[in-house]
Amino acid sequence: MKSLIRFAFALLGLLACQSCFAQEIQILTNHVGYETAGAKQIVILGHPGDEITACSILDAQTDNPVLSGTPTKIGPVDQWHDWIFWTFNFTGLNTSGTYIADCSTNRGERRSPPFAIQDELLERSTLSDVVYFFKDQRVVGQTDKADHHLKFEDSTDPNKRLDLHGGWADATGDSGKHLSHLNFSTYFNPQHGPLTTWALYECYDLLRAQHEGRFHPLSKRMLDEAVYGADYLARCKNPTGSFFRSVDDNGENLADRFVAKDGSGGIIKKTKNPNPLQSGDMSKISDEFLYEVSFRCGGAMSIAALARASTYPVCGDYSNADYLKAAQDGFAFLQKYNLYYTNDGKENIIDDYCILMAATELFKATHDQQYKMEADRRAANLMNRLTSSGKYPNYWRADDGDRPFFHAADAGLPVVSLLNFFVIADESTQQKILQIVRKEMEFELAVTNEVPNPFGYARQLVQSKDGNRRTTFFFPHDTDAAPWWQGEDARLASLATAARMTAAHFTDDPDFHAKLETYATNQLNWILGLNPYDFCMLKGSGRTHSFDYFGAPGGICNGITSGIDNPDDIHFEVDSTNDDNWRWDEQWLPHSTWFMLAVTNGG
Repeated sequence: MKSLIRFAFALLGLLACQSCFAQEIQILTNHVGYETAGAKQIVILGHPGDEITACSILDAQTDNPVLSGTPTKIGPVDQWHDWIFWTFNFTGLNTSGTYIADCSTNRGERRSPPFAIQDELLERSTLSDVVYFFKDQRVVGQTDKADHHLKFEDSTDPNKRLDLHGGWADATGDSGKHLSHLNFSTYFNPQHGPLTTWALYECYDLLRAQHEGRFHPLSKRMLDEAVYGADYLARCKNPTGSFFRSVDDNGENLADRFVAKDGSGGIIKKTKNPNPLQSGDMSKISDEFLYEVSFRCGGAMSIAALARASTYPVCGDYSNADYLKAAQDGFAFLQKYNLYYTNDGKENIIDDYCILMAATELFKATHDQQYKMEADRRAANLMNRLTSSGKYPNYWRADDGDRPFFHAADAGLPVVSLLNFFVIADESTQQKILQIVRKEMEFELAVTNEVPNPFGYARQLVQSKDGNRRTTFFFPHDTDAAPWWQGEDARLASLATAARMTAAHFTDDPDFHAKLETYATNQLNWILGLNPYDFCMLKGSGRTHSFDYFGAPGGICNGITSGIDNPDDIHFEVDSTNDDNWRWDEQWLPHSTWFMLAVTNGG
């Protein structure tokens, strides 16, 4: 009898293992769905020994096939575990509805969960949550009360206080408020709250222009949130200097919130070679400079956002004139003293594209030719940064040599800054801009497609701290920004934004236009669940979400990275027992900001 019982349990275990093994073949889709006129594909994830012989797209209501074909075997990708991939393209299906992907395999039939195909799908299904996330990140209540009278970090004067209330908490794990961070590094400063403020105004205008008022209630909420952001930036402007960089805290005690020093540790360096921007007398800068920012550390994007804010018929705690004065005064001050505020006394590509954004918005707001001249100069600087080295043509160089520009959050911002400037450029400059952005986006497409890449994940040319240069999927761990590294959903969405903005200028080249649109769609697909972990990064959407950071719907987590110990591997961890889980799971302001820009540029 005992033998029979043992045999029965063994048989049940074998059947269970076979069932589990069979389920390892996964059909991966965008959890939210697909745009009617856009690129569409599924990815099938299997293992050695698996075979996928046919795929069909079924009408979810009738179970009838509407499109069938043979999937394309891609095979393994880099050193991503033991995974084998197939793709199945169904771009030709452009009828709205709800569908299921069905695939025949050597282990039986596999079906995906239902997914939608719909016009304006992402605008309708995601943007309301994203705007809600920004509002949820507002610093309110007792924390906001404490921020009305903040002390300065390391200050010995208890009476020296500053009112920096308002603003957004930077992330679901960081209640601080930042214009930028990573200021100890040279080439990796991301744009935080100022970019979000500018983007809300930009997306407000895009929705109104492209969708004929159909999103009027949503656009009103965007404008309200933009004004909230502009008020905080105006509050951050030091009347005698630049903008205060950060409000930080030391835990749960609200009394420990403070105006934070710049993290670069010993900024304000004089260079041996005088620069026109460094013509100011250092003695005129107040002692508060350690708490303020350079152009690339959030100053220029604050100026761009405030100049933009001054042009709308609504305002908040400050008037439109106040917004513009803060922008103009900040620009004039940093034109004299910017290099004192940098960590190395030099400008690089981030200065160029951020100052281009600032000068462009100041000219749009004032029509003052001094800003047009500076925008022209910065656009020329930026376009001259397109370079080639070895087998890689037409990439952005970050420095005065040929160091490649790569960025975990704002990789698309150079192109975005040029195309934002495009509308005020003269005709000959416009033609050059289009030539440059085309070449650069062709480089992005080429690097992305140089290796097996079933998801179309945007690859990048990177350089490590020791000078080693390579192309890779994910932001490397061995850069000057170390020990900081994390998932890069903001980078993907920024490149999607750049691709869509570029595509809008090349409708007369159907092939290039389609490649750009597919590239952009692939990045948004990845964020929305079409990735090897079948995980939708946008909180409140899709079938999977995290519980480690309790953010609101519309927050986007950091995302997938390379392997912890192997740069050619892939890793995603949602585990509250791991102190490093923020690298993958924390929701961050720039992710949702760039996603919002990418979606609204899809009209």
